[in-house]
Amino acid sequence: MRESDRNLRELSDLITPMSIRVAVTLRIPQKISGGGLTAEALAAETNTDPGVLERILLHLVSAGVLTRDDGGLFGLTRVGDQMLVENDGSVNPDFLDLGTVSGRAELSFFRLPEVARNGDIVAYSAQYGTSFWDDLGKEPSSAVHFDQVMAAGMKKRVQEIAESYDWGALGSVVDVGGGNGTLLVGLLQAHAGLRGTVVDRDAGPAVRAFRDAGLSGRAGAFSGSFLEPLPPGAGGYVVSRIQSDWNDADVRTILGHCADAAGAQGRVIVVDEFAAEEGVRTDSETDLRMLMYYGGKERTMEQVRELAADVGLSVRSLRRAADWTIMELSSNAGAVRGGSSVEEALY
Repeated sequence: MRESDRNLRELSDLITPMSIRVAVTLRIPQKISGGGLTAEALAAETNTDPGVLERILLHLVSAGVLTRDDGGLFGLTRVGDQMLVENDGSVNPDFLDLGTVSGRAELSFFRLPEVARNGDIVAYSAQYGTSFWDDLGKEPSSAVHFDQVMAAGMKKRVQEIAESYDWGALGSVVDVGGGNGTLLVGLLQAHAGLRGTVVDRDAGPAVRAFRDAGLSGRAGAFSGSFLEPLPPGAGGYVVSRIQSDWNDADVRTILGHCADAAGAQGRVIVVDEFAAEEGVRTDSETDLRMLMYYGGKERTMEQVRELAADVGLSVRSLRRAADWTIMELSSNAGAVRGGSSVEEALY
């Protein structure tokens, strides 16, 4: 077999990825991390067919993920150890678990041929009959994991984000889709006079984060959708790591609600890592996941600017914060429409 053929086969292989996902879903790594077990013992613990499970495990041995000694005991290689703990953000075991929303989302890639023919299809919804977000809302453990993954990326950058913009001048901010409050905690800790509110599908994680950080007197959260009107009256409405998770129509809706709530005097602030401009290599894996999971895309700064312009927002300033950008937008929309007041949300 020629080298080019061998590489193409490796690149197109589904056997190894699915075998890894099955092993993670069955918690095989945890069961053998403290000492090897035979396929028969593992099958008994996982209620699986011994013969089939052994064939899966033997393939993972050949792939360099597992080991097998002369006594038939399976163990973990250095690569296999990555199925136990997150590896510098590159591998998260829960992401591979087919019992979680994130794990199931990967199987939506089997719908890629349909999406290629009809770009309006959202693969996850077509695969499971419901949206990723609705599924996430039904599964608390997956929702917690999702927030943790989002927060992990934010924690690396929150200090520089807090220092790269005069957040304190806004007086108060609403973190739209702020998850467990990681960004807002960082902003409030860096700017003593600032107040803030998180709006997300579940207010509980953010409320607990504010309490743990001693910020309950300056921060609050409530459960709501940013596809609905937002509470008006804050100096700034922050949108971070959201623009890539939605289609163009929904991004316009989200930015439009921010613009309405901010009014003529407020600011809409997009904090994100934008896709590379034309002709520069971008994160193609993430871009395709956005497409398949949500019908979204990794957008360039110009694409976000155009969507913002569609709802009457224009760019006032751009600031770098680590490898992200803070895009400050303003509106001449005038009167505020919809939502309860921010002060009511805070207190």
